[in-house]
Amino acid sequence: MLRPTRALLALALIALGTAGCGTGATPPPVAAPAGADAVAVPRDAFAATVVRVVDGDTILARVGGRGANLRVRLLGIDSPESVKPDTPVACYGHEASSLTASLLPKGAQIRAAYEKEHQDRYGRELWDVWLPDGRYLETVLAASGTVRPDPFKPNIAYAAPIEAAAREAHDAGRGLWGRCSFHDAFPEVRQ
Repeated sequence: MLRPTRALLALALIALGTAGCGTGATPPPVAAPAGADAVAVPRDAFAATVVRVVDGDTILARVGGRGANLRVRLLGIDSPESVKPDTPVACYGHEASSLTASLLPKGAQIRAAYEKEHQDRYGRELWDVWLPDGRYLETVLAASGTVRPDPFKPNIAYAAPIEAAAREAHDAGRGLWGRCSFHDAFPEVRQ
């Protein structure tokens, strides 16, 4: 009887040690903290259509009737890697991608806006994005614990509400903050 008990214990410990890292399960939806939802859609925002989600902080989208798909990097956040070539999937990378995909299904109509710089060094568009229901996407992702704040100077108009949402998620142990070390989720970042 002792042997099966040890085997079951070993299996349980393995399951607990890997829960939430790389499972691909969509994290439960989380509302942004008080005040973060107050990030109003700016007057100069434009309509766009989601083509597909690349990962937790990158999407493909179309603007208006233009046929070109634009590669878009969401401003102010960084998600664990899940599709970077020659890079292992980071802890919570699949979950971050899954949540972004559930919020931005193919064909979703979003509102987006530029800040000061319109593209990054990789040629990706840099957008702030609002969901069809009017919530600011970046704070929703930060509140869920699937991303970390990563202000892109000079594009920092919404850095404070993103930081507030992420701090609340971190303090509550929500999302990656309850399952991954910072280094396992963001190995490319030096602290």
